[in-house]
Amino acid sequence: MIINEYKVGREFMGRLDHGSDLLKSLLSIVQEKDINAGVVEVIGACKRSVVAIYDQEKKVYNNVVLDKPLEIVSCTGNISKLNGKPMIHLHIVLSDHEGKAFGGHVMEGTEVFAGEFYIRELLGPTLERKHDEVTGLNLWA
Repeated sequence: MIINEYKVGREFMGRLDHGSDLLKSLLSIVQEKDINAGVVEVIGACKRSVVAIYDQEKKVYNNVVLDKPLEIVSCTGNISKLNGKPMIHLHIVLSDHEGKAFGGHVMEGTEVFAGEFYIRELLGPTLERKHDEVTGLNLWA
């Protein structure tokens, strides 16, 4: 178990550009603002979404492409480091016009229709992700 204590640092709110890549855009902000640890939230809608579901037995992510307009019902994640570089671990729940929900790990290729973000920087120990043999995931070490 890992438990770290943090203080709230800077907080950012803004709008993502129409047609931008959700994950790349957020990562660009994190790099520009030099954020080492934090929390991310997004609301809005996507024109196209790529989510990944982790196969626990095979220890691989399987991408699911949702090539249709979807509403972002919930999108939350965290900021840490992987191989010394900023990383955003972001999950999303999307819904269609009938209210059917889809979700998973946000991947590159998720195209923003309209998006508003909130990033809260956390001041304290940097969390570095390392490969975990048991799960096959890059977890905080």
